[in-house]
Amino acid sequence: MGFAMYLLKANLILSVLFGAYWLLLRNERFFQLNRLILLSILVSAFLLPLLPQWQSSTPSSPVIAKVQGQIATVSPFASVPAIESNTTTSGNTSTQVVGANPPPADSTKVGPTISFSMIVLGLYLIVAALLFCSFLFQLLKLYAIQYERDHVKEDGYTQVQHDRDIPPFSFFKLLVINPSTFDHDKLQQVIAHEKVHIRQRHTLDILLSEITTMFCWFNPIIWLFKRYVKLNLEYIADEAVLDTGIDRKAYQYHLLFTSSKAMSYRLSNLFNSSPIKLRIKMMNTNKFSSLGILKYTLILPLLVGLYVFIQPQQVQAQTTVGVNQTSKNNSSNALQEGENVYIKINRDVSAHVLEQMTEELAKKDIFIKINNKNYNNDYLTAIDMDIHMPNRFQHHITMEGDGSDFKTIIFVMESGKKEHLYFGEGIPRNISAKGRKVLTENLIHGMLILKKNGKITMTGAYNFDE
Repeated sequence: MGFAMYLLKANLILSVLFGAYWLLLRNERFFQLNRLILLSILVSAFLLPLLPQWQSSTPSSPVIAKVQGQIATVSPFASVPAIESNTTTSGNTSTQVVGANPPPADSTKVGPTISFSMIVLGLYLIVAALLFCSFLFQLLKLYAIQYERDHVKEDGYTQVQHDRDIPPFSFFKLLVINPSTFDHDKLQQVIAHEKVHIRQRHTLDILLSEITTMFCWFNPIIWLFKRYVKLNLEYIADEAVLDTGIDRKAYQYHLLFTSSKAMSYRLSNLFNSSPIKLRIKMMNTNKFSSLGILKYTLILPLLVGLYVFIQPQQVQAQTTVGVNQTSKNNSSNALQEGENVYIKINRDVSAHVLEQMTEELAKKDIFIKINNKNYNNDYLTAIDMDIHMPNRFQHHITMEGDGSDFKTIIFVMESGKKEHLYFGEGIPRNISAKGRKVLTENLIHGMLILKKNGKITMTGAYNFDE
């Protein structure tokens, strides 16, 4: 799975889970639980795509499989091709690999071009870099405001006192405030509020959401997510202040009084950083709701459903395990001596033909798992897959188009005392004249099996017999 597919899956999970939070939980007064939910959304978004595929003995329904296939083919930019190794060893069987350039006599080399995927990738990295620079700039601003100021050590935090016209805020264990702008009662309310942020380490939540935004800036949901992370932290601090016995209306008037202050430090816990109207509304709502508690029980099944959806079941993998267990006793399906298998993939191949190929190859104990495939205007532009033969070899292949056509890949497995796997661009040098004619004149895309006695069977663009 390439970085683009990982990013796509992570943003899908984040969007769906936050959508559920926004619809069901954002108005509930279980603020600490909501904080845990929001942090769990971030962790789940980036962890679930890394988990292994779930396995089942029965395939998904056609509708789910189709949607999963669409997700697997969508990618904001193509994966970078992997560098293949020259030799691999599996058990007692030696597998010789000729890499991406077994230069065939009839292949045409194309010079480097700038593809659309490269442009998109460049744009993504530029914006991410700009956001990172902005993040560093904000950190420098936070450091500058407390430099050469009066520092008053208190119980568990440091109060940084200044004389500038900026709202009070906290950052980790620093409480930055201009005491001259508040009377005694209001000053105590502000300090009580910010001490909650400091004591519960709310700065970590803000920094985590900011870092996530650098990676997921193209997803509009992440910007709304970041806003609600801060809003819920203010709910927590407001509730803690009111629980100390401070008059509710006086505290709310104080919020209105400070709401005209400009926001200057987005990485900090600002006293007036969230919509005052929403905070006052939340202070006046009922605290407990049996229906509200029930809503939280829906998150876990949704999480499981997302895992099943973005990591589709791997029936083929389960079949492979079965083959591993029985291959020693029954190898009639495996490649026989002198039997060659050719797999040819080009820009015209459809997802249906690829599926046919994997099914037919599985009958010969050759298992192909397509991790990612990208289409543009119905033409294949990139593919990422694993090819595996039980007790023989396992290899990972990533290839992408050159901007005008998809680079043809041909795999050749020669069975016998020694097994060799060849793959690369063009037609292998050691293929016979008859096999070369079959590949160049008859096989547009698909898979064929060329047997020793000359009989040819195939699935793909054409079906024919010698």
